[in-house]
Amino acid sequence: MNLPEHGSEDVSSILAVELVQKPVKTIKGIHQVEPDANIYWLIDVEFSGFTLSDEDILQLLKGYIVYGHVHDLQIWTSVGRRPAGECHYDKICICMDIFDNVEMQIRLEEAKVTDFMNTLPARFEEKGTVRVLPREDAAHARAKAEKLQAFVDQEGEREHTVMLRLVADQGQSYRGVDIWDVMLSLGMEWGDMDIFHAHHHGPGGYDELFSVHTGTDPGFFWLSTLAEDRFADLIFSMDAVRTVQPQAVFEAMWKGAEYARARLGGTLVNEQELPAVQEDYLRQIQEMEDRLSEFGCRAGEDVVMFLF
Repeated sequence: MNLPEHGSEDVSSILAVELVQKPVKTIKGIHQVEPDANIYWLIDVEFSGFTLSDEDILQLLKGYIVYGHVHDLQIWTSVGRRPAGECHYDKICICMDIFDNVEMQIRLEEAKVTDFMNTLPARFEEKGTVRVLPREDAAHARAKAEKLQAFVDQEGEREHTVMLRLVADQGQSYRGVDIWDVMLSLGMEWGDMDIFHAHHHGPGGYDELFSVHTGTDPGFFWLSTLAEDRFADLIFSMDAVRTVQPQAVFEAMWKGAEYARARLGGTLVNEQELPAVQEDYLRQIQEMEDRLSEFGCRAGEDVVMFLF
């Protein structure tokens, strides 16, 4: 049985979310991006009377995260090979690690950074004279790293995934073809990891809001057999800490799950297999947002994405 390309109705407005995101500024095809002072120790290198290209910098500083100040546009952007064409920079900013987001621990060796800064002029001597100007001293960099460590110590062991489970009535199951129709009617897309995704298309790009998988083995949906397969449940989930405006996104996910329940039948339950209560979820998300706020952060921000 072939699966249809469209749902039997269009209720995609159920999942509509207005997200307030920082607009991406582009000048002559170049994205304006500032180096992130929250997660790196930033070292500026100013060029005296010369400019360097992306390729020049990549060769001189292989393995480092570098931002460049575009000479003719007077903006910062990420240094790298770009489809929009080569840039020429009159200064750069090197991002030195202060925190390891894999081992989740401080990664700052002040003596090595100092040695690195002292050797920078020699790296550029064939190009010209440079000035090395760290944006902060070692004590401030250490204080930032310790703040990140405290943040991780508080949040690292907490569960940030929010899940709603739609369970079929006893003795019943959901037909794959019906699930397909519900997901497409909601405007969701089957894709990565062979599950369904709800996306937001905005000025900041293409963001995933939430996804739908299943607890029935193997946990995802094979397109080749979906029309004939049957499933005991659908699991709606979102990563609240990595989501901009997580309460608004959760409310959209809840509406989507309610629509699926109305179409397919069954019961919405939480992770403890108890009846799901929308207000309980919203309270938990608010508590998470309050904890992030104590560290001057919001869900979905770059520093939060870096850590979690």
